[in-house]
Amino acid sequence: MSRHHRRKQRFKLSSFYVWHRYMGVSAAVFMLIVAVTGLLLNHTEDFQFDSEQIQSNWILDWYGIKAPDTMQTFLAGDRHVTLMGEHLYLNRREIEGNYRQLVGAILFKDTFIVAMSHSILLLTQRGELIEQLQDKDGVPADIKQIGIDADGAVMVRTGHGYYQPDTDFISWKRGDEDFTGVRWATPSLLETRLKTALQHHYRGEVLPVERVILDLHSGRFFGRLGPWLFDAAAVLLVLLSLSGGWIWLKRRR
Repeated sequence: MSRHHRRKQRFKLSSFYVWHRYMGVSAAVFMLIVAVTGLLLNHTEDFQFDSEQIQSNWILDWYGIKAPDTMQTFLAGDRHVTLMGEHLYLNRREIEGNYRQLVGAILFKDTFIVAMSHSILLLTQRGELIEQLQDKDGVPADIKQIGIDADGAVMVRTGHGYYQPDTDFISWKRGDEDFTGVRWATPSLLETRLKTALQHHYRGEVLPVERVILDLHSGRFFGRLGPWLFDAAAVLLVLLSLSGGWIWLKRRR
């Protein structure tokens, strides 16, 4: 083999080595993300990533997660009962469960009575759910308002009449026709500080950590082009393996 031919082969091998190195550097960042997120996903239950929620504002902004600007709130005693999305709060404390169509809230004998359109919630002073009563428990459907009458008894107005429960909310009877003395719960306004706190809490209860790790693992975290970039990194890794093997064989000769 001539000296010129050997020099040409060394030049080709050197050029190939340079390309091999650049492909390795390019793929390394993506493969590091895939490896680390893969390890984390294997231990989701150990670290409770499926129940932990993202609190970082910039990540929530990146996902476009915003708290609703409008919310329903009623003042019961000195506490606000607020529905934001499907989240219900007594002041800043969230009530367990998902809810819709808040129609009113009152304080009755140290118990908060919260009326949804098709159910009644009984809450302690600390915001603990005592019981949720529904139509199977005798609660009338299509509740429009809740209030307290002149005798201090609970009254609800529905789409087909007025009803009163007994003191234990076990049975309901049709109410009297004179409702002039009923103090109905009416919507109120939240103070700015409480509204901001609830919006922050709402955003922090929407996005699980597991979802973000999955999106990082697949590349979807980086937008529409993310998965394609990770696919390209996978192709680079294949080429890296092939080129590494080829360089090793060349040097063995």
